[in-house]
Amino acid sequence: MTGVFESSVNGALNADAILECGVCWHAYDPSVGCEDWDVPAGTAFAELPDEWRCPSCDAPKDKFMVREPGQERRIELRAPDLDQCIEGIVAAYQKAEKSMIGLPVHNPALEVEAVGFRPHCDDYAGVVITPWCMNVTVIAADPDAPAPGAIGSKRSHSFPSGVYTFTLGRLDGAGLIETCSLFSPMDEFNDQAVAREAARAAVEGLFEAPKPSAQPTMTRRFLLTRNGAPA
Repeated sequence: MTGVFESSVNGALNADAILECGVCWHAYDPSVGCEDWDVPAGTAFAELPDEWRCPSCDAPKDKFMVREPGQERRIELRAPDLDQCIEGIVAAYQKAEKSMIGLPVHNPALEVEAVGFRPHCDDYAGVVITPWCMNVTVIAADPDAPAPGAIGSKRSHSFPSGVYTFTLGRLDGAGLIETCSLFSPMDEFNDQAVAREAARAAVEGLFEAPKPSAQPTMTRRFLLTRNGAPA
């Protein structure tokens, strides 16, 4: 199964064909429609509006390919891989915290925690809480993947809610990471539960596509307030 959907069906797309995103392998099933875009059940892929994009990774329609009958999702990121990545990044931040204790930016009411990490394209994305900052963080599922740029360089990541700028960094013991700041410092949080709720709201906002008619400003406040958490 290769190529975009036009070539994979020789120009004739069946109305009931299920198509998969070639970036994240999200499936569009006409019998279900797409709740994120208010597309009702019974809508064929060819009838989707031109501006429709993958609700999982924001890829355009031409990245979708036909799933043959009985064919399962081609790529599945395994939970043990994700667990290992989370353990590595938490341990790295916990080690870094030792040099932060006693500094004005260190909030002793908080601790290092990874919140809401899930597969995103070929990587994992979620939010990391530390006593001095809270960041949306992208970590590579493949620890041997080459660096996408120089340390400190910027690049954009596309999510269902919009496009955000991340900074490439390196953590001892965790390797390369990319971060987008939500809070720094963390003095407005008085306990871990409040910080965790803000982090969860940010993750849900990150992976929730806006309605087609909406044109929100993609900011930290947008990520947090759309899910009821204070910004």
